[in-house]
Order: sequence, then C-alpha cells, then structure tokens
Amino acid sequence: MSEAQNLLEIKNLKQHFPSGRKNVIKAVDGLTFNIKKGETFGLVGESGCGKSTTGRTIIRLYDATDGEVIFDGENVQGKLSKDKQLEFNRKMQMIFQDPYASLNPRMTVEDIISEGLDIHGLVKTQKERQKRVHELLETVGLNKDHASRYPHEFSGGQRQRIGIARALAVEPDFIIADEPISALDVSIQAQVVNLMKKLQKEQDLTYLFIAHDLSMVKYISDRIGVMYFGRLVELADADELYKNPMHPYTKSLLSAIPLPDPNYERNRVRVTYDPKDHDQSEEPEFREVKPGHWVLCTTKEMDALQNQ
Repeated sequence: MSEAQNLLEIKNLKQHFPSGRKNVIKAVDGLTFNIKKGETFGLVGESGCGKSTTGRTIIRLYDATDGEVIFDGENVQGKLSKDKQLEFNRKMQMIFQDPYASLNPRMTVEDIISEGLDIHGLVKTQKERQKRVHELLETVGLNKDHASRYPHEFSGGQRQRIGIARALAVEPDFIIADEPISALDVSIQAQVVNLMKKLQKEQDLTYLFIAHDLSMVKYISDRIGVMYFGRLVELADADELYKNPMHPYTKSLLSAIPLPDPNYERNRVRVTYDPKDHDQSEEPEFREVKPGHWVLCTTKEMDALQNQ
C-alpha cells in the first residue's frame, strides 16, 4: 500500500478520560488503521465502545491522550498554527448523530449552512453566499425556499440533509459521519445513505462512517473495522468480514442481525461473546491473519485461524 493512497493514518491513537481520583476510562486504547482516498471506512461496535470518541478525537474536538493522526501527510495532533487549524477545519468535516441537537434552533437554514463559508472567506458578497446556499440545498435534495426557515420546521431526515449541506459547504476532502442515520426512521435511513454515496461519487469524498447497524455499514463501506471496548478487534474488506468473520465478537454482532425470512429467524442462533474464552497465555496483538484481514489475537489463536 503506497503512502500516497492514504488520506488518513491513525497510529496507536489513545483517548483516556480521568474518572474520579484514580480511575481512568480508556475510551480509545491504541487504534491503528488507515483510510484510503475515495473510500468509505465503516467503524462498528456496540454503544459505548469508543466509536464516536474516535471520530471526535480525529477531528480534534478532543485532544488525543497519545498517538498520531496523519491527515494528507501531516500529523494534525498537538498544537497547530492558526492557518493550519483553519485549513484542517476546512478539509475535514463532521456530520453529527443527532439532527435535532446539532443545528442551532435560533439560526435560519441559510445561516447554519453558510457559517463555514463566512469563517473561511469562501464567498465575497451576500448574493454569492445566498446562491451557494441554494446550490447546496438542491444538492442534498431540499428546496431553495427552505433557506429562510428554522430547524424546528423540518423532519429528522430533512434536518440531517441540512447537516450534510453544512458539511459540504466548505468543499472538504474527508467527512466523519457519526451515526448519521441512527436517529432516523428506517425508510429515511436508506435515502440519506444513498445521498451520501451519490455525493461521494460526484465530489470525490472520503468517509469515516460510524454506526452500530452492521447491515447498513456493509451497504456503504469498502472496508470495516470492528471495535470492542476501545480497541479494534477485526478489520477487513466489507464482503470478506461478512463471509468470513474471525473474531468471536464479530461473529456475535453478525448473529444479531435479523433477516426478513421467518424460516431463518426461527433457526437463527445468537452467538454470545465472552472475553474470557480467549487464550489467556499472552496479550493479544492486532495481526494480519490473511492479506488485508486483521484480527486482535494471540500467536496461538492466529495459528488456529490460519489453519481453519
């Protein structure tokens, strides 16, 4: 894999939060992965496993405890100059999980979307600003007449489209989508995901798509990383991960996906994951079991997986 292909490289990223006097919550505990330009990298796991914290640390909403975030060839963790910070903020944007809480209720849609345009000086006149907002609204499937309205006048799906338009306004290279569909009705979820796929093709975007719904992640992602308690336990191409899950936690997650087939559902066996079932003789490491398929395992477990 050539370095030029990687838009984002995460190296041993840690995000620890103090809890009380002596306790530390290891929300993210040594993540290493990369995202290639133009791909969608899915990050999945149960609630509380550290997915959203990972996204927020990458985009610098949190200062990382340790590790490196290399974006477009530059380490963006630590202190950045004002110009570098502005450039980074323009190139990397975020779509938030809750379309109800992430939009300022006192601002019109035009002001919400054009905030980034104003900060980065991307438009010179009021007319140009308005034209750009109208273009963005039409890009995400809304009407230019919506620009003068307030967030409470829209449904959840429409609000999430406004959030997407806001992220696109500054023409970013990379978008972190933090569970962008989890607060929406199932019928609306597909519309938002299809919109994101369409925009990716048209604007050459790269996504980190964070979710806990494995079926939707498979549909949008090129590669998928599975997280458990702050660590990646498995990483592979989307099809490979579904056809050949290797880590018991991944198998447990996949066994929980319901299918609209009564016969399958009657016989579906839920796999329960117990961390105590692992080989306890050594500390597991993230190893490449097959080309492009990484699993958190011990040497003994790796030998068993390779001989399956």
